[in-house]
Amino acid sequence: MIARWFLAAGRMPFEMLVLPALVLGGCTRMPLTAPTKSTIQVFSSAPTVPLNGSVDVVASVTEQSGTPVQNGTLVTFTSTLGSIDPAEARTQNGKVTVKFTAGNQSGTATVTALSGAAVGGGTAEHPTLGAQVEITVGGAAADSIAVRAEPATVPRTGGTVLITAQVRDAAGNALPAVPVSFSTTAGQLQSSNVITNSSGEASTSLTTVGKAVVTARAGAKSADITVDVAALPTITLSVSPNPGTAGQAVTFSVGVDASTGTNPIRSVRIAFGDGDFEDLGALAGNTSIAHIYGHEGTFTATVTVTDTAGQQATQVLGLNILPQSPVAVNLAYTPTAPAVNDVVTFTATVTMGTGVNAESYDWVFGDGTSRTTTGNSTTKIYSTSGTFHAKVTVHASDGSTGVGAADIVISP
Repeated sequence: MIARWFLAAGRMPFEMLVLPALVLGGCTRMPLTAPTKSTIQVFSSAPTVPLNGSVDVVASVTEQSGTPVQNGTLVTFTSTLGSIDPAEARTQNGKVTVKFTAGNQSGTATVTALSGAAVGGGTAEHPTLGAQVEITVGGAAADSIAVRAEPATVPRTGGTVLITAQVRDAAGNALPAVPVSFSTTAGQLQSSNVITNSSGEASTSLTTVGKAVVTARAGAKSADITVDVAALPTITLSVSPNPGTAGQAVTFSVGVDASTGTNPIRSVRIAFGDGDFEDLGALAGNTSIAHIYGHEGTFTATVTVTDTAGQQATQVLGLNILPQSPVAVNLAYTPTAPAVNDVVTFTATVTMGTGVNAESYDWVFGDGTSRTTTGNSTTKIYSTSGTFHAKVTVHASDGSTGVGAADIVISP
């Protein structure tokens, strides 16, 4: 009777409504989603991500009143590139955080967050369900690329330089894990495809014997660097006198014209050909260097200029060194038969090579006395009789010496 009354009245008891629903639907429950006129916003913790990198994606859902939606509201995420983990998440205080992970493909990932009727854009007449954020991946994030070569030139015989490209985003931050492709108009690249390191740099080496233009590309950006063949400085070298004389200084004149070279001068060295050398520093101009050869012979002097790229230019000069000229000395005295207290005059007659002069005379008189003069004669008074051995040593301008001697008898 009661059941019939409820049926007749169009009503059913609560138990009669709920229990059949549970029996018919099992344990299935409809997910809780954002109500009508809710708003959803989505943003990422970083606008760019390297290949295989990841960033957090945060969605915020609020009701029309501005309050956060009920805890446990389901938000679903999709992406046009890479992956989202988890693809579904439930809000806590109106927010939910998931992780976007990029793959190994560069591009722009569009991440969409959806929850029920929540809108994230569009117009009042045509609102857009869900909200989106764009994340640039790998090379797509490249806003600028700069290329350098170290060194910037190769020698005329060819060489190898290091090519480095640095990739940055729009904010000027270095971009790691970005693929960079290299190409060249000449020579051989060690690698044509390189991934940037943690400093946003990708490097390869170029080996070439001629001028080359290297292009580096990252995403839609590219830049060029020119590797040129280095010019070398000009060297002049002369010596005077030539031939020279052993033991006598010769003077080398060295000139280095740095303006004809591509790179600054690092060092200049002259090797004299006898095992000796002298470093002249970063000479750019003219200088003179004196050198003494210790023995006669034929020698080759070499000037070597090294620039900051390690390239070298040389200039050589041959010269002859003659033997030292012999110094012949004849010692004579007057009078020929001197006595005690007579004034005896000693005279040295010297024979030597052309251009060589006697510079000093060392006299030894045999009685324990001596003196040095610059002239070839001197006087002496002996106070005792006897036979004395007199000697003179002549020093020449080329460093050579000669000796003359005589026995003198002094009578009482």
